[in-house]
Amino acid sequence: MTRSSPRLWRLRKRHQYIDAELLPGGDDRSVELQFLINGELSYRRVWPVREDALAEAAAKRSELEREGWAEHW
Repeated sequence: MTRSSPRLWRLRKRHQYIDAELLPGGDDRSVELQFLINGELSYRRVWPVREDALAEAAAKRSELEREGWAEHW
């Protein structure tokens, strides 16, 4: 059985990259959103529902894309 990747997206700029990952939270509905810069944890927050975490990840991605970061998988 293969485990799917928790990565929502990866953005790259020059030789740097930022990943957004969504992991299970502490209970049935909550999720943890993490941002990693070059593989190192930079930020994490537990959200009570998945939709809120996805909204934060989308907002952060938009901000980074305006600063010149580009999609990279």
